[in-house]
Amino acid sequence: MTLLIGTSVLLIAASTIALVFGWITANGSLIWTSIAASAAAAVALALAFFRSRQEAAALARGAQGSRAATAEGEGDPASAGGRPAGDEVVAVRGSRRYHRPECRYASDKTAATMSRSAAHKEGFRPCAICKP
Repeated sequence: MTLLIGTSVLLIAASTIALVFGWITANGSLIWTSIAASAAAAVALALAFFRSRQEAAALARGAQGSRAATAEGEGDPASAGGRPAGDEVVAVRGSRRYHRPECRYASDKTAATMSRSAAHKEGFRPCAICKP
């Protein structure tokens, strides 16, 4: 997904340069190149958007499935190293906050799973949205 976003940024930069030089030199082919690069950037951004929505939906389905398994008695709450399952949080280093595993902000690349007490000891604060 980040490759698509990076590609679109480069295409937008190329489009801007082509448009400026096309406008200055009154070169129609540069202006059409700028339009084509802008359209390609729009396609790349749209693909990145839809891929991120699919990933978010897959994460939500996984979180719902794990909650359903625990509700049915299939999950053992003490299986996570002797801690209750509700004590497990996802700490995001960039924001210094911790979240429930199913929170939309828990899917950050800098996220690490740890206990709630360990997150407190490392200086993380609870998320104001998911309220872990």
